[in-house]
Amino acid sequence: MPTIWCVGLGILIVLARGVANAQALPAAVAAAGGIAFVALLAITIDESEKAFADIYSTAVSIQNLLPRTSQRLLITLVSAAATGLALVLDLGNYQDFLYLLGSFFVPLFGVLAGDWLAAGARYTRASFFDGPSFRLEQLGAWVVGFCLYQWLSPIGPSWWTNLVAHTHPGNVSFTASLPSFAASFALAFGFALAARGSATPLPAEGPD
Repeated sequence: MPTIWCVGLGILIVLARGVANAQALPAAVAAAGGIAFVALLAITIDESEKAFADIYSTAVSIQNLLPRTSQRLLITLVSAAATGLALVLDLGNYQDFLYLLGSFFVPLFGVLAGDWLAAGARYTRASFFDGPSFRLEQLGAWVVGFCLYQWLSPIGPSWWTNLVAHTHPGNVSFTASLPSFAASFALAFGFALAARGSATPLPAEGPD
C-alpha cells in the first residue's frame, strides 16, 4: 500500500508539473511545498533502508579484504563517500550502465528459476555444497538469454552499443526482458532435466 501511494503521488506530480526527467522529480516535489514536501520526506525515510543495505553490504565486502578494520568505521566511511559522490556526480550518467546490468540479471534469473523448478522447486544442502563447481550448460543458457536481449534491444554505454551494432540487432520497440527470460528459462530447465535424468542410477538387475 505505501508503494502504491508513492507511485500515485509521483504520477500526479508528473502530470501537474510536466516533469519529463526523473532527476527533476525531487526538486519539483520540494518546490510544491506544503504536503508535497512532507511526502518527499516520507519517501526519503521509506527508501533509507535500501541505502543502508547497500552501505552495509559494501562495508562487509571491504571487510573481507581488511578483516582487522572496524565494521562501524567502514560503514561510516562508506556512508560519507556515497553521500559525497551523490552530491557531486550526475547519477543520470549511469542510466545506460544500469540498463546493461539489467540485461545481465534478467536471463540469470531465468536460469535460476528454470534450474530451481527442475529440482522440484526446492534446493537442498547438497545442491550447493556437493554440486559441480561449474555447469557449462547453464552458463550457456545465460549467455543465450543475454545475447538475445542485446540483439533485440541493444542497451548500455555507447562503446557497447556500437560493438553490438556489428551483429545487425533487431532494435525492437518492446522490452527484451520477457524473450530473454523465456529463452534462458527454457534452456536451463531442459538442461537441468537432462542432467537429472542422466544422473539417475539404473535399477539393479535381479538374479537369473
